[in-house]
Parts: sequence; C-alpha cells; structure tokens
Amino acid sequence: MELAAMEKQNSPMNRLALFAALLLTLAPVSSVSAQSPKKHKIGALTKSLANPYFLLMKQGYDYAQKKLGVDVVFGSTPKEEEDVEQLNILQSWLAEGSLEGYVVTPFRATSLNSALTRISRKNLPIVNIDELIPEDAAKADGIKIVARIASNNVEAGTLDAQLVLSSVPKGSDVAIIEGDPGTTSSTERVTGFTNAAKEGGLNIVASQPANWDRKKARELATNMLQADPNGTKIRHI
Repeated sequence: MELAAMEKQNSPMNRLALFAALLLTLAPVSSVSAQSPKKHKIGALTKSLANPYFLLMKQGYDYAQKKLGVDVVFGSTPKEEEDVEQLNILQSWLAEGSLEGYVVTPFRATSLNSALTRISRKNLPIVNIDELIPEDAAKADGIKIVARIASNNVEAGTLDAQLVLSSVPKGSDVAIIEGDPGTTSSTERVTGFTNAAKEGGLNIVASQPANWDRKKARELATNMLQADPNGTKIRHI
C-alpha cells in the first residue's frame, strides 16, 4: 500500500525511494530473526552536488533511507567532470564489500563500466539513473542493469526550443551552450533543441560546450553576445 501511494506522487524523492525499494527486492534475504531484521545497505553514486539537480537527488536518497529503513552510502565529487574520482569512489565501495546493491549516475555513459562489470560478476543489482549506459555497451562489458531511469532528453530539448519559439520571431539567430558533448544527456538535448528550432524557423549560429560549468557557460555567452550584440539569443541546454 505504501509503495502504491508513492507511485501516485510524481516527485524525484519518491521515485528514488522506489529505486531503493527495487534494490531491496533484489538483494539477498537475511535469515536473521524477526526481532533483529537485516538492514540492507545500498551505494548511491551521483555527479557533483555543486549542481542543484544532484543536490535534489541526494535529498531523494535521504528520503528513501528514512522511509524504507535502508542504509544508503552516498557518494559524489566536489566538482563536475571528475569521472576518475567518481570511479575511485565506486571501486573503494566494491573493495570494502558490504554493499548489496548500487544506484549509479556516471559522469559519462561508460566511465564506470570497469567497476560495474565486477559488480555484475558478484550478482549484485545495479540501477542506472540519469546518465544512461547504452544497452550495447553494458552488454559488451557484461553489466547487468536491472532498471534504467532517466528523463527524455530529446523531448526536453524540443520543449526548450518551443519556449524560445514563443519568445522570438521566426528567423532569429540562436546560439546553444551545450553541457558535456561526451554525455548522452547533453547530446540528446542539443539534438531535440536543434531539430525543433530549425523546424520552427530559427537559425542556429553557434553551438559550443560548457561541460556543465556555469562559469564557462557565462564566458561563452558573453563572447557570443559581443560577437553579435544585436541579434543572437543564447540558450543554455
């Protein structure tokens, strides 16, 4: 009943609680007594908490931990693009050996695959969130993913283009500030935006990556506007 009620609430925190519940159903069942039930332990690895999106995701893990009575070992990196440091965190968890399942958001689609292969060999469940590992890459590396959960990033880019089209006249010049071109999420958003913007009659005059770095994005926007101060509209996706 409790899970059914949570499914009706479309919030990130409740969805993450369901992810944790999924892992619990797949984790080995303990034979301890009813007076002392086993408390399952899950590793949750995200990108940098400097990004408000992943700070909200952490709040979801905290919610799941309290609501479901599960121990969540949380990991993140101080800054964006620290894929090696993120991999090191996952490898250290694996070496420690106490986790029964993993929820991972890699910086890049395959940047955690070496450790995830070892996790799959131990028959421990993996849930992949936000930055999805392509199915063919996972299969090639022997990675078994029980669930993939992410936004429809092409649709997000399309909706963003529609917002711009409602704000500027047809024929306007538009520049795109991308995320990390090495990530599926950024590539798909740019694709959705570009296709919808062109179909709507906008001119894409530039598209440059800022690698999710706000300072770099601001510098790129400044340079673009200085190059064309009267015409170009900037869109950060």
